[in-house]
Amino acid sequence: MPEKDRFIRWQKIAIDQLSYAVNLVSALAIATLGYWFALLKDKDFTPGCSARCAMLLSFFTLALSAVCGLACVLNRLRDFRGTAQRALDADEAPTRDKLRGLGTITWGLFYTQVFSFALGIAAIAIALLLTYGSKLR
Repeated sequence: MPEKDRFIRWQKIAIDQLSYAVNLVSALAIATLGYWFALLKDKDFTPGCSARCAMLLSFFTLALSAVCGLACVLNRLRDFRGTAQRALDADEAPTRDKLRGLGTITWGLFYTQVFSFALGIAAIAIALLLTYGSKLR
């Protein structure tokens, strides 16, 4: 198999895996936000001051994760459209530098999405431990 064919095959696998990862983290962030709101409706959930701060941190970081996931998908669509235009040698095709910039933005959004999701999960876990940790004794 020629070197270029192998590269194209592995590049497609990398693109697919990034799509799966973005979708997975987005789904988990949105599901955790749903749990967050369910906790707020629970009359038995009475967090103290520290737990409330952790809950607020979790809300903002999980929301940031969901927004970054959406922005990542939209940015990737722009990148794919521009790459297709370049492949057709269209007049309105973006430059290679612009496409590289879109790729850099995609990875930055993805890393921000994953980091903010991890921080949000940690914060909600801390809030739950602060609120219900005494039941573990």
